[in-house]
Amino acid sequence: METPANYKANPPQPPKASIIKRHSITFKVVVVGILTLFLLIPLGMIKSLIYERLETKRSAVSEITSKWSGEQIVTGPCIVIPYVQELVQKEKRELVRKDLLLLPEKMNVIADARVETRKRGIYDVTVYSSDLLLSGSFNMKELAKTGINPENMLLNEVRVIMGISDLKGIREGVLLQIGKESINFEPGIPIENLNTNSHFSKEIYIPEREKQVSAPNISDGIFSTGLNVKLDSIIINEISNDSIPFSISLSLNGSQGLFIAPIGKTTTANVKSDWSTPSFGGDFLPENHKVTEDGFNAQWKVIDLNRSYGQTVNVDNATEISKMASSVFGVKFIQTVDQYQQNIRSVKYAILIILLTFVIVFFIEVLKNKSVNPFQYSLVGLALVLFYSLLLSLSEVWGFDIAYIVAATMTTGLIILHMSSILKNKQEGLLIGLLLAFLYIFVFILIQMESYALLVGSLVLFCILAIIMYYSKKLKL
Repeated sequence: METPANYKANPPQPPKASIIKRHSITFKVVVVGILTLFLLIPLGMIKSLIYERLETKRSAVSEITSKWSGEQIVTGPCIVIPYVQELVQKEKRELVRKDLLLLPEKMNVIADARVETRKRGIYDVTVYSSDLLLSGSFNMKELAKTGINPENMLLNEVRVIMGISDLKGIREGVLLQIGKESINFEPGIPIENLNTNSHFSKEIYIPEREKQVSAPNISDGIFSTGLNVKLDSIIINEISNDSIPFSISLSLNGSQGLFIAPIGKTTTANVKSDWSTPSFGGDFLPENHKVTEDGFNAQWKVIDLNRSYGQTVNVDNATEISKMASSVFGVKFIQTVDQYQQNIRSVKYAILIILLTFVIVFFIEVLKNKSVNPFQYSLVGLALVLFYSLLLSLSEVWGFDIAYIVAATMTTGLIILHMSSILKNKQEGLLIGLLLAFLYIFVFILIQMESYALLVGSLVLFCILAIIMYYSKKLKL
């Protein structure tokens, strides 16, 4: 049978492949990219879950501290001297009563804190029992610098006040030794117009989860609660003396932190404890400190030139009182590891692990001529997301390090079995698992590092990108 001449001249063309088939690799890249973006949704939900669990822990901490005692900030003692001031308004003269705070010339604080751990469910809370000795002296010559006429001072109403953040922590009566007299403190600070809230903390709001771990909580002010004692006539007669010595013994319970306001013209403090992981914070760091497995010992020295307020302060001067609050220093008795902070840091690297795992699967699929459908990519992605949920739940019980090892092992093993079945090749599934294990180890090292995390991470990612660029030349998009 003869072939027609026109058939030889124009043989039939094979059917033209569809756009999807002709650009299947490009199409797969787009699908995998979209899938990666969709996985950001469950990752965001897990990040919210971490913050929710963190707030749950803080609620448990608040419940314990509300019964024991909260973070303690000790301010004082200060002498409150009432006086009258003549004001002229619209040709009318009137006498206005005001109060003046006289701060100590010298103040020395010696504190010994014994820390223990209390549990509430799966959460640990550090509480302490401390013994403090505050001693020093007042310099009455500072009153002459205020320009107030001594005749306008109401010396029969002079009081000594001391701010203590949580009065529930006081274990025994507090005795003030001033001059030659001893007087018991009474609860409360009955001073009118005394600013009790932190002016600075209201102007600048910092979310609780973004505050520094070592920062004291001054939102309620340093004189919101405290003690006072009214001086009798014998002590008032000593007001004319140049210097009046004082000493106070204080047995105080607290939790999380112990801070001191440096209100002395020269303030020295020596704080020791049996806690081996202190976090020194506030406005001043210790001049000297020694931390061992048995505890720590720290010394501070603050002079008036280091602060932004003087030795006399009007009680209605909100700015000066807030400056006093912001100058506190001390220590927090923190846990060695904050697993929630580490969980948050690990989630930040989640998109990197997901994307690189997808890239590995994609290269094996293309270079080995295997087929992995988008649904299988989705299952791998969900397994990688579930890792962070496992990490969070396990770290609350076992701690972060052990939880990370267990969660990474479970996730890697699951993906090895799944991909070995899909690719029908155990070696290729094992290769994906080994590369995933490398990524988990890499991220774990970054989480543990502080100063060089950015440098090491950038260098390793650069090397990974170089490898991907090398193998990408074999792809025909």
